[in-house]
Amino acid sequence: MSSFSLIDLHQDLLLHIKHREFYPQEHWQTNFEKLIRAHVRLVTATAFPVPPKENYFDSVTNELIESDLKEYNTYCIQDPRFFIVRGCEDVTKAVQNAESKDVCGILLHVEGLNVFENNDWTRLEHWYDIGWRSLGIVWNLTNGLGGGTKDPIQGLTRLGAEVIEWCQHKRMIIDFAHMNERTFFDVMKIVQGPIIVSHGNAYTLCSNQRNYTDEQLRCVAERDGVVGIFFAKTFLTGEQIATVTDVANHMDHFRKVMGIDHIAIGSDFGGIITGMVKGLDAIDRMPLLWQELEQRGYSFEMIEKIAWKNAARVLHDIL
Repeated sequence: MSSFSLIDLHQDLLLHIKHREFYPQEHWQTNFEKLIRAHVRLVTATAFPVPPKENYFDSVTNELIESDLKEYNTYCIQDPRFFIVRGCEDVTKAVQNAESKDVCGILLHVEGLNVFENNDWTRLEHWYDIGWRSLGIVWNLTNGLGGGTKDPIQGLTRLGAEVIEWCQHKRMIIDFAHMNERTFFDVMKIVQGPIIVSHGNAYTLCSNQRNYTDEQLRCVAERDGVVGIFFAKTFLTGEQIATVTDVANHMDHFRKVMGIDHIAIGSDFGGIITGMVKGLDAIDRMPLLWQELEQRGYSFEMIEKIAWKNAARVLHDIL
């Protein structure tokens, strides 16, 4: 089980590398070398800004996002094992030889477009040229595009719809993570094709607003999409401890509601400030999860779908 290739639909990779003050200094959830050692073939990596006083509506936010996008590009130039994923052919490149462990695609993601000044489409075009291909319009907080999970009322705005339509025209990914329920269903009406929730868990098992109801999960399955399960105890149990057993319980529930073809991994490694899963606290610990699933009767083919095949199918279809 330790040899599984992996697609991880959500990591705060640069955040974890650049802001070590947020994390125990001796513990690394992820980094570029760990990605290679863990057989990660493709990772959706965020440009997640940390503006002054963590004011995510500070005008400097977009400059920080752009700096991260450029930094990922620079790293890929310096280390040929990594490359920016710009289209479906790059998804194929990442996974076409599942035995190879020396290549990893970086899919650039912006998590929360909180500052969109004067409808600055030129900036978005520039980011696209840099290689940006995935957008989450909100990150918990409501902004000019729609409502985040901390706001149960606000839905998708007209500007949000325009941004999503622009992304659709560019064949970009719209990530449904962090949307409140109203925004989720508003966006569903606009997005064509498969739906991606990069990282989310089952509301039925952990009733946090950040998680997804069975109705939402069924909608994802009906659209041939995927939900990436993630490894923060707050959203797995909401209690003092979470274990690999709890992660597998959410997978069991997803399998029951959506079917095996719609489960993926969106670890959120690099972005889990507190509340790690006991034992499953870094990207190179994934074999613990595969072993747990095997003990529950998941076949090799089923685990392979969860590990990378489901995500690869959807990413290829969208891009």
